[in-house]
Amino acid sequence: MSNILAFPVKEQLRDRTPLELIVEQELLDLGADSYMIDVVIERMEKFLVLASFEFDLKMKVSKNCLDEMNQTVFPVISDMQASIRENMNEMLTERVLHEIRLYNLERHAVK
Repeated sequence: MSNILAFPVKEQLRDRTPLELIVEQELLDLGADSYMIDVVIERMEKFLVLASFEFDLKMKVSKNCLDEMNQTVFPVISDMQASIRENMNEMLTERVLHEIRLYNLERHAVK
């Protein structure tokens, strides 16, 4: 049976991650076609995996300490999360704009 050829199988489409959906919507808002969206999201795959990192801040706290933490620690953590989210949004936007420029440069170079 060594004469049987294996034919390539088309890859199954997977659902987009939440960040990929955000990028897709941003590109749609800018008038991108589906091919451009697929190219940009494929190029950004590793970046989007890294950008979806979540902090695991689970901790055990005694009831005596909880009131103090509610007043001092949790507001600081909340501010930190907001700052990180804002910075990640800016990085994501900059990366999408970079990928759009790269896509357009490559498209014009082929013509």
